[in-house]
Amino acid sequence: MHGSRRFCLAIALACSALVASGCSNLGAVREFAASSARMTDYRAATEHYLDSADRQLTELPAAERFDGTREQLKALKQVTARDKATLLKLHATTTGYMRALARLAGADAYSVSSEIGKVARAIETSEALGIDEDHVDAYANIARRVSDWALAARQARDVRHLVTGNGADMDKLLEAMQRATEAYGIVLEQEIAAYDAMADYRRAVWAAELPGDPALTPERREVIATLLRRSELADREAQRQARKAQRAAARGLERVRQAHADMLRNVDRLDTDQVQDLLRAAADDLKSIRASIEDL
Repeated sequence: MHGSRRFCLAIALACSALVASGCSNLGAVREFAASSARMTDYRAATEHYLDSADRQLTELPAAERFDGTREQLKALKQVTARDKATLLKLHATTTGYMRALARLAGADAYSVSSEIGKVARAIETSEALGIDEDHVDAYANIARRVSDWALAARQARDVRHLVTGNGADMDKLLEAMQRATEAYGIVLEQEIAAYDAMADYRRAVWAAELPGDPALTPERREVIATLLRRSELADREAQRQARKAQRAAARGLERVRQAHADMLRNVDRLDTDQVQDLLRAAADDLKSIRASIEDL
């Protein structure tokens, strides 16, 4: 009997050692997935894109010469209103997946948080953002399999199973996010160009001398011109920062997708030194990109 107990204890200790070894061997997966989750959950660039039309319409002069711009912005507002739900679902679903991977690859792999995130149903195509039917289908595939990433992680109980089951479709969602974030840059560039035209108009209006307005002395005009210059400087700096953040976000998502593809291709070799080195390098890159965004 004592011999049987000793044998059972030895088996239990061996299993514990294997689990601990597996978790430590997947440390690079954990680092990469956690860094990726911070990147996919970064929403400031998305929010800036979604707010672009309203931001510009608020500042647009009432002059007739801007009527064409006004109509374009109203059309953009309709597009962004339609895109909003899809973009937020992409953020949530990719982040939930990466957080689930990080938990499964960690020492607490068998205690996955219920707060990782649920998967909402269906996204829509967006011609403006390059989100097509393939992306919609990939999201639908994941939504059919997964209602909650915490539950999916518990059921998978292993990083490899979660990646094998969802990795190909997740690659398409990461592609959709990357395309969308790159497309934000086009809207930001258009916003900058429109602002330049609007700023020129404002300066011309205040510099013009109108008859019957003696209260607007040269001194007061200079004060107004100074205030306009200061306002323009602040606005242009905000635009520059937004553009830098958008570019960094696009670069980060590209890196996430690249390393995730490496992980998917090597899903049966995740504990090898070569794959761990690839994933740790990606994690370091993502941390650097995220830090550059936070420094803005």
